[in-house]
Amino acid sequence: MAALTDARERRSEPRRSAGSARCKPDAVLRPGQPVMLLNISSRAALVESDARLRPGRITELQLALGAGRACIRGRLDRCHVAALEPLRYRGVLVFEDRLELADD
Repeated sequence: MAALTDARERRSEPRRSAGSARCKPDAVLRPGQPVMLLNISSRAALVESDARLRPGRITELQLALGAGRACIRGRLDRCHVAALEPLRYRGVLVFEDRLELADD
């Protein structure tokens, strides 16, 4: 039951769209897969890509935060096809550690 509780707590975190959290929407999943950041919380990020996202994979999200960059490690939790023309995938990256987001 602990996993279910953790998921509920994570989903209750306030989310911010890219730009409102001082994050630029362009981001990278290591080892170099470009993704579009759709929204982010201190525990997870929703990203979209033209390349398949593999649930269960451990990766690192590289973000442009304000004038600097941030890297945060996490696990791809789930993925689905978001659009067919052009083919786009949408997935959630659950962070290993909390990401401190500056207030807008």
